[in-house]
Amino acid sequence: MATQRTMVDALLERESRQMSITRDDVKVSGSPTRLNAVWRQKVIHWYFTLVTALRRQHSAAAESTSGGNNPFCRISVHVTASLLDNYLMSLPSERALRYKHDRPAYQLLATTCLLLGMRLAQHDQIKEASLREAADQHQGGEELQGGLKRAKTHRTKMNEVSAPMATSTTPLVAATGVAIPNAATILRISAAPKSISEQHILSMVREMTGSRSFPRSKVVTPLDFIHVTCATSSHVSEDGSSISLGPDDVEEACRLADASLRDASFSGQRPSVVACAVITLALARSNSVSLSMASLRREVYHSIFGTKDDPVLQASIRETESNLLRSIHIGVPSSRNRHVVPTTHLIPLEDE
Repeated sequence: MATQRTMVDALLERESRQMSITRDDVKVSGSPTRLNAVWRQKVIHWYFTLVTALRRQHSAAAESTSGGNNPFCRISVHVTASLLDNYLMSLPSERALRYKHDRPAYQLLATTCLLLGMRLAQHDQIKEASLREAADQHQGGEELQGGLKRAKTHRTKMNEVSAPMATSTTPLVAATGVAIPNAATILRISAAPKSISEQHILSMVREMTGSRSFPRSKVVTPLDFIHVTCATSSHVSEDGSSISLGPDDVEEACRLADASLRDASFSGQRPSVVACAVITLALARSNSVSLSMASLRREVYHSIFGTKDDPVLQASIRETESNLLRSIHIGVPSSRNRHVVPTTHLIPLEDE
């Protein structure tokens, strides 16, 4: 479908700009050496737990775990993790090393990323909803395409995450019915250690929003590529020009994307590569598609990256599939089945 191809191309273009920010640093030092894998895994678990608890508190405004203009969803966690990883990978080696060994500094950074991640996710959801509404009103594809290419959002007031957002007259709240917790609220509900204060978070926010790694346009994640394929049922075209995922297969692909997020070995990987791997695996498990694994790989690859084969890219996708299956086999519980307590604690790094 032409519309799907246009949307995927727009995502690939944004991904290219997003990856260029940290690509040089990753080539020099590599993402695994910059990340504390144990701390990061605990942080990702904390993100999912806290966001789920917030969603439950605002259940009237949240109808699903994977969509809608509600920042308390897996989208926020993926955006938050992207902020965390990209910031660490863009730092000079000596500064990155601090966050690998300094527990309080890492806790502060992780908390700040969550606040910013929820704000950015909500901002982008509203922006995309406005573009869809404008496209529907014009009943044409060119306006939507232009909007997507120009969606270089101006990140205003991101350094004011502690400002009150409780009134319905606040733009983001008025549009979604959901207020993002401010810094003080996050510190309270997450039982933060006394070493982290609201002022510490605000200072970290200013540092992050002024850094070269902070996104100036929409943060692209594997979920964006998955959502482009959403349909009422799963289908793979014979020529690989388009694919579609039904609700159950979308949820499976998102669950696999969540699993990849918990494994530090996927940090720095292109979102499109992860998306290609999880969509392939989700369709392989689907009851609606009966293609061989080799055929599925080929068709999913062509639907995202086009008809020109790139052996290096295809090998990277297969490796991602293999690593993801290994990661799941180790035992990462499903995000929709895992029991989540209504209250949370700040990153339990001390129990290593």
